[in-house]
Amino acid sequence: MIKTVNGIAQYPEGYSGTPHRAPVEDPFISPTNAALVLIDYQAHIMMGVRNIDHEELVNNATGLVKSAVHFGLPIIFSHVGVGLTGAQPFLEELTKLAPDAVIVDRTNVNAWEEKEFVAAVEATGRKKLIMGGLWTDVCLAYPAIEAARNGYDVHVPEDTIGSISQMAHDNGMRRMIQAGVKALTWNVVLAELQRDHARKDTEKETTRIFLEYLFKMDPDKGWQ
Repeated sequence: MIKTVNGIAQYPEGYSGTPHRAPVEDPFISPTNAALVLIDYQAHIMMGVRNIDHEELVNNATGLVKSAVHFGLPIIFSHVGVGLTGAQPFLEELTKLAPDAVIVDRTNVNAWEEKEFVAAVEATGRKKLIMGGLWTDVCLAYPAIEAARNGYDVHVPEDTIGSISQMAHDNGMRRMIQAGVKALTWNVVLAELQRDHARKDTEKETTRIFLEYLFKMDPDKGWQ
């Protein structure tokens, strides 16, 4: 048992943090109950994003993917029209971060209408989905709403997505939230996955990701 003495916590020998809560009982994102699903991060679709700086969006998406890989979450990347029309595939700078991710090529604008995509989501065995996509109000909103209606607890990191205007983005977010989707930012995902600073097996890399992608600092120099 931890006891605070004169404002300083005293820990038992070998203390490594609080135990992880059971996946079905944990109301928050955890390494054992969540999966990451990213949709249509493709160069030609990114060109239409106008409500957020592209460099910032990719930075945030990178931090998100690295967080998911760090904690071993199942990852699904889905792009559209690659086999059908020769469209540019999912951004390599993101896919190379997660070589074990499942990649689904679609023809449907609404990924939830693609059986292979739904099967990939179901195969993760996870009920909490962290979903991002381009554009907010189209290729992300449709499957996010469908997932929520099919019993998934959907979380959208709003600073990793975008659309053709601020109005389009806002309308997409409003529509998803009305359907039960939860809005957050990518750093919240990483914080929830780590949860306890005493979990030393993951804390060091968690701090590096925060420093590099949230604070834009050199992780090797730390807080100097």
